[in-house]
Amino acid sequence: MKRIAVVILLLAGGIGAKAQSELTFPFMGNVFQNTYLNPAVKTEHSVSIGLPALSSIQFQMIHNGFVPHSFLKIEGNTLRIIPDKLDGQLRNRNMLFANADLDLFHLKLRIQNWDVWYGIRQNHEVALFYPKSMISLLIAGNAQPDESNMDLTPLGVNGSLYREHTLGASTDWGRWTFGGRVSLLHGLTNVFFKPQRLEVSIEDDMYALGVNSNATLKTSGIPGDSLTNINIDLFKTSEDISIGSFADFRNFLEDNYAANYLTRFRNPGFALSGAVSYKYDSRTTFTFAFSDLGFISWRDSTKSFSINGQYEFKGLDLLSEALAGNEVSSDTLIKDFVSNFDTQEDFGFSYRTWLHPKFYLSASYQLAQRTHVGVNLYAVVNRRLYPAFTVGITQGLGRVFNVALSASMNQRTLSNIGFGLMVKPGPFQFYLLADNLYAPLVDPLTFTNVNLRVGVNMVFGRVKTPQGLPYK
Repeated sequence: MKRIAVVILLLAGGIGAKAQSELTFPFMGNVFQNTYLNPAVKTEHSVSIGLPALSSIQFQMIHNGFVPHSFLKIEGNTLRIIPDKLDGQLRNRNMLFANADLDLFHLKLRIQNWDVWYGIRQNHEVALFYPKSMISLLIAGNAQPDESNMDLTPLGVNGSLYREHTLGASTDWGRWTFGGRVSLLHGLTNVFFKPQRLEVSIEDDMYALGVNSNATLKTSGIPGDSLTNINIDLFKTSEDISIGSFADFRNFLEDNYAANYLTRFRNPGFALSGAVSYKYDSRTTFTFAFSDLGFISWRDSTKSFSINGQYEFKGLDLLSEALAGNEVSSDTLIKDFVSNFDTQEDFGFSYRTWLHPKFYLSASYQLAQRTHVGVNLYAVVNRRLYPAFTVGITQGLGRVFNVALSASMNQRTLSNIGFGLMVKPGPFQFYLLADNLYAPLVDPLTFTNVNLRVGVNMVFGRVKTPQGLPYK
């Protein structure tokens, strides 16, 4: 129970927050979804189909500001927190991150020496960046040890919901394999905050906070008249829906906010991915791949909320409001806080956010007839470079089974153990992959990241030798 409680605590802290890293998946080359990481990968079957009812789901969560065991100690039945050691772990900019990707459809065909494919997937991601000074403020309170300004400029948020339509192809040329894909992006919702200046100081003995800021919160696709009047009820749909013609369907899309929201293409984006593999000899292959080099232009229902200048914030008088019998709600608290500042709200502008490009450099070696070992050097850029290093091994058993194991250095920890499993009964290809499940399930005080992927594809035909041990 103690371990479960710690896991819940850590998950709750990170779920509200892209440094996406799938460390075991690159070793599972027979799964179509691997083309999103490495467009040059050659899957085993000539046809692969993914449908919404048989989709692939990927979930990931990362917190990289600290390793929990550095400041959390379990003594008997007590969880003890050592704040000073937490402060010593933190960097100037730290990140909480969560993302979930859902494959909606794909079709991959082998045509002579070419693999060509089309796919649609939906991406959900949110990253929260926080500075060390903010945690120091929470630990020490207003009674700071010195009078210097606390720099909160590294604070930031970038959350997006978008759909991706991708067209890709790969081909062999001698010892080389080249692959690439082009993606058209369909932005739905974004929240973006990256202040140019945000400093806080303790003004006097009453511990009032002085704020010096040049910060703007930008959003797109948030329903409502303004950011202070958000209306989520617009997503509710009528129970009486009658569609008997194309005109009825068009009117339904125009009048129904949720349907219009999911089908409009008002926030366009573009991304490139590419890869090249070189077969050095009959056993050794080297690969370089990059993915998600692109951006989204946000134009639909854009709103911004700016705070600029120097202000003094003396706090919120919650006790007086409660004693007076007035209701104290989250809306009231936000309005009272904002009233301390001169703010400006803008509408109808455009802005751009960039995806988080990922890079792979790998080498694989055929150790036995159907046993492969490999190493991957991985990096993702999300306001800074996040590297990872992985070693892995894959083993096939017959025509219907493949397993992978990996170990990685990632997000300040070494105990990142990954596992992959692929089973193919008939035309169905089931697969399950997990990175670093050991930490949250067995030793949660070393937990900094977790990644899960599960899915089903329909596959037909065979274009290369199966990666499995022959039947006896």
